[in-house]
Parts: sequence; C-alpha cells; structure tokens
Amino acid sequence: MSQNEDGTDSPSPTARFCADTISFLDNLTAQLISFGAKHILITGLPLPGKDLTDLILRQNWIREEDEERVSSIKGSDILLRKIASLTSPRHWDLTEGQNRWIHQSTLIHLLKRSGCPGSDFEDMIGLHLHQFDRVQLAVCAVGEKLDISDRDLFTVFCNAQVALRELPSLASLAASRPGELSSRERHVLTLTAEGKTASHIASELRISQRTVHAHLQNASDKMLASNKTQTVVEAVRYGQIELG
Repeated sequence: MSQNEDGTDSPSPTARFCADTISFLDNLTAQLISFGAKHILITGLPLPGKDLTDLILRQNWIREEDEERVSSIKGSDILLRKIASLTSPRHWDLTEGQNRWIHQSTLIHLLKRSGCPGSDFEDMIGLHLHQFDRVQLAVCAVGEKLDISDRDLFTVFCNAQVALRELPSLASLAASRPGELSSRERHVLTLTAEGKTASHIASELRISQRTVHAHLQNASDKMLASNKTQTVVEAVRYGQIELG
C-alpha cells in the first residue's frame, strides 16, 4: 500500500476495482496456478524509466513483506520490455541457452535472491494484455514445469483479452500510470510516424515548427529514446500511439 502526500495510506489498485475485475484476476491467477505456476505477477506495464508502484494488481512473486522491491522494478526491465512487445502469448523454457536473456531481468534476480529453489523458475509464461488507450497489462508466471499446450495458452490469452473489454474499472489503472504522453505529443508523434515533416505537421496543427520539435523532444525524453524512429517504436510498444 502506498501513501498519499498527506501521509495517509492510499488504497492499492485492486482495492479500487469492482467485483468483476477482482473475479477476472482471481480466475486468471487460478488458471496459471493450475498450469503449475508457483510465482505470478499481474501488473500494469510501467513506461520507460517509471516503476511498478501503484500498478501491481496481483503478485505472489516474492514474499509479501518484500513487495516494495517488486514495486521498484522499472519499465526498462528486460522481461517487461519483452512482454510489452508480444502480440501473442509466449512460453519460455528458462533452461534453454537462447533464453538466457531472461536471467538479466531484475524480476528474475529477485526470485533468486528470495531463496526460491532454482527448479521454481525453469518455465515461464508471458502475456501482454492490451486495450489501446485504456489498459496495458503484463502477466508473468513461473514454475518448475508449466503444463499447458500452445493452443490452450492462446485460448487463455484470447479469453483474457475479451474479458478486459467488460472491465471498465481497469481504466483507472491507465490514469495512475506516470509518464504518459500528452494528447498533443501523441498527435505530433503519430503524424511523424506517418511520414509527415515538421513543416507539414506545423501547418496542419497550426503551430510553429519549433513547437512541433518541442513536442517530439518531450515524447523522446519520456520514452527514453535517442531519435524519432526509436521514439515511435517505444510509443507503440507502450501503447502511447496506434499505427495503421
């Protein structure tokens, strides 16, 4: 539980949600456990440079008394970034050499430091649940051996995506995610992604080219990007703009 500026406790994200959302989280957690998951994290996806504070919906990743250590994980964590890029669910065998990148994740390091046996995190499921401009969730589930077929995993993913549309209270999660682009920054960046020059954007929006460049720079800073192309890629990854 976090604190307000006056020092009083503020409710966790889950406490703000209606019964339907709680049921959704309960059902998803139960399904993951039925597949053999021993450690589960369901959270809003933090933007680059931001952390999981106030975004965690359900976690038994590590001991509850150490939850603050999970909340401090940044959106730049390699596992969260990988999940943010997913368009379909993924099942990773953490013992395979090609998946060694996962062990660079601070989330995995926390599991190792918590004293969990190594067999607890040999298999991992990653889900990216996303309703544009509304909610963006990351789901991580780890266990010794996750007993689920690719077909069944895809069914779980599709059902969860459909269920999100029926959960209006989850929209409050987006409002609590710091680092979002402003509506004007999104507009300018979307036009840039469509190939329009600063001159064309300035004319279309009736602003100066200097203002266009300022919006692009602000967007780049928020996305921790080094150029316009990377800014667009990161903005798409984190649900800030939608192309096509």
